[in-house]
This record gives sequence, structure tokens and C-alpha cells, in this order.
Amino acid sequence: MAAAKQDPHVIGPDIYPQMLGRADAARAMMTLRSPAALTRAQAAMETCKGPMRKAILQYVEDLEAAGGDSARVYEKVHDIRGFAETVGMVTTGRIAESLCRYMDDMERAGRPVDATILALHVAAIARAARAEEGDQEIGEMVAAELAVLVARRLSEIERG
Repeated sequence: MAAAKQDPHVIGPDIYPQMLGRADAARAMMTLRSPAALTRAQAAMETCKGPMRKAILQYVEDLEAAGGDSARVYEKVHDIRGFAETVGMVTTGRIAESLCRYMDDMERAGRPVDATILALHVAAIARAARAEEGDQEIGEMVAAELAVLVARRLSEIERG
């Protein structure tokens, strides 16, 4: 016989002890907002950019290798979306974001992703990631056109 289901016991936030008192919290916020903290954070980010770019380029290779496997594509493009803009690969991140949203919307609609839209996005992400330092203007134009294509496809689905 199964045990009776019990209602969860909710613990109010006022029961937990505070990690920092008001004075310590104010001091911590001043420290975090200081120019020295900003300088150290920027230096840490610069140190991480190279390895993060390499990781993103590996994700791009994995993305290309995924072919039409939409589950693998989603997994890799989601990772790319999360990291690309952090290291200055803005166009790459924007295109990855567009593809993630498209795939999410198609899943919610209970429809399969369009293989052509998937392939166009993957190719654009790969090209943008590898040429990010160069021609951002063309990359932005491609990202905008892909967003229009996705919007048109989604509106077609909504109309039935």
C-alpha cells in the first residue's frame, strides 16, 4: 500500500539567518561597484575570452556535425547562444538565439522544424563564428533576414 501523499512544508524566508548584516551588505555592494572591482572583472573576462572562443568554435563544429538531428542541434545551439555574446561574438549569439526561439516555438506548436530553416541557421552561425572579427555588417543583415524568415514561417503555422 502506498504512503499517503503529504503536503509540502513551506519555510518562510524570514526564518533563514541573514548571510550578511545590513552594514556588511552595504560594504560588499560598495566594493563590488568600485572601479577596482570593475577593472579586475574586465581583466578576468579578457583572460577567459580565448578559451571561451575556442569552446564556441568547437560547439560550432559539433553543431555542423549534428546535421538534421534537431535534438543535437538544439543542445549545441543553446550552448552557443549562452556564451557567444559574452565573448563578443554578438552576431553568432543573435543567430543562435533566433534558432533557439524558432525551435522552441515549433515544439510548442507540435510541429517539426523546417530542415531548410535549420540548415540556413546552422550555416549562418558557423560563418558568423568564424568571421566574427571581420564583417559584422553582413552578419547582422543575415541575422535580420533569418529572423524575418522565421517570423514568416511561424505566422504561416498560426494561420493554419
